[in-house]
Amino acid sequence: MASAAPLAQAVTLRDARPADLDRIGEIWNHEILRTDATTDTAPRDAPALAAWRARHGAGWPIVVACAGGDVVAFGALSPYRPAPAFARTAEDSVYVAPGRRGEGLGRLVLDELLRRGEAAGHHSVLARITARNTASLRLHERAGFRTVGVEREVAFKLGRWHDVTVMQLLLGGRSDG
Repeated sequence: MASAAPLAQAVTLRDARPADLDRIGEIWNHEILRTDATTDTAPRDAPALAAWRARHGAGWPIVVACAGGDVVAFGALSPYRPAPAFARTAEDSVYVAPGRRGEGLGRLVLDELLRRGEAAGHHSVLARITARNTASLRLHERAGFRTVGVEREVAFKLGRWHDVTVMQLLLGGRSDG
């Protein structure tokens, strides 16, 4: 497994708790409102975050990275599609707080999600990444994901059309780069 950049301080990974939702919302809403790193356009308020957390039962983890008692990154595995044929396919999401990027936090969270996904019996993990989000594309490539397609101009946000790159990793024998 490739080593991540050195962390500025000790980081712990754990399951997200209800008390983390405000901080998760801050990190997520920054990306929703100010960047094209996500195709989401509506900010997540407290009820939406609580409902999102409630949908993540066994096998669908939400992981937070904490440093100095603060949530500095989070990620989740979510069902890719509701049809039973896709029950063992997940879609991942990873977000790092502004000012904390480049420290290897995204890799820590993604690796933990993949470990938990494999333990839960998932076979495939997909990442749908806006094509200009080079940091996320590199993160996923380094974790062994490969590009399997590009959806052209499928998302309109911040006054422009965005391509979405679809990357995939088959669990159970992945090669870390």
